[in-house]
Amino acid sequence: MSLDPTVSLRPTIVSRLRAAGCVFAEDEAELLIEAARDAAELDVLVERRAGGLPLEHVVGWADFAGLRIAVDPGVFVPRRRTEFLVERAVALAAPGALCVDLCCGSGAAGAVLLSAVPDARVHAADIEPAAVRCARRNVEPRGGRVHEGDLFAPLPDELRGRVEILVA
Repeated sequence: MSLDPTVSLRPTIVSRLRAAGCVFAEDEAELLIEAARDAAELDVLVERRAGGLPLEHVVGWADFAGLRIAVDPGVFVPRRRTEFLVERAVALAAPGALCVDLCCGSGAAGAVLLSAVPDARVHAADIEPAAVRCARRNVEPRGGRVHEGDLFAPLPDELRGRVEILVA
């Protein structure tokens, strides 16, 4: 972050966001200021958000279950209500569990399983190429694998009958 968070632009940014209907304009302004490298980029980010793009697509990430999950254009933003699903999966998963995240989108669920379940083995799959690219950035650095294809079809055959946790 090269911009000082106390820049004099903050009130103007908040006003622009509020006028565009952003309920949490102050919080969003802080995130946009943090994401921008300079004033010109900040203006572009504010314009994109005020134009209706989801904040997560504008800044390129979403907070999900305590992790910063990369979110690319064309990929669904992980939803708060999905955190409940992941919370339940983590609670049920034994250390080393074999987990599958189907229709994984950004791979948020798989990333949380890898981060919260000791020695979890996670495979994620999605049919959408943009989602697969995004999921690879979230899942593979944590030790999981991402596959492109429809539902179970792209998963390795050796997973059949062995999956302990399935999230979708």
